[in-house]
Amino acid sequence: MINVVYSTEHWIVPRIIIGILIVLLAAIIITEGRARLAKGEAFFTMPKKFFKENPDFIKLFGTLILFAGYIITLDIIGFTLTSIIFVFLFNILYAGTSPKSIGISLLIAVVASLIVSIAFGVFFKITLPNGMFTITFVDYGFTIY
Repeated sequence: MINVVYSTEHWIVPRIIIGILIVLLAAIIITEGRARLAKGEAFFTMPKKFFKENPDFIKLFGTLILFAGYIITLDIIGFTLTSIIFVFLFNILYAGTSPKSIGISLLIAVVASLIVSIAFGVFFKITLPNGMFTITFVDYGFTIY
């Protein structure tokens, strides 16, 4: 039997995902290594180039910075507002800053974040990271994280 503490319940799925990713990484390493051995190469070989020609370092480092910022601010601000902000920023990073892109990015950020927050927090009753902007509707019995 698994003993689950309600306040830390939201860490169950990430741990499962991390486990799955580790298994998939091992499968990729073994598959690639066996293919190299079949060609007569070493199991582990260094690639000739890590980046393609003229990589977009702004998107690479922008993604890393936004991802780190998202993780850091999740417990401070709360899931829904943090997700709205960072989904919008990710969309702007990849789609650009034209007025149409900004409008679509804002719409996607708000709708997707609210749907995920309500689906997981209300319907599935999974706790999400809450912060200073978490709103509890006591009369209706649900929380927007």
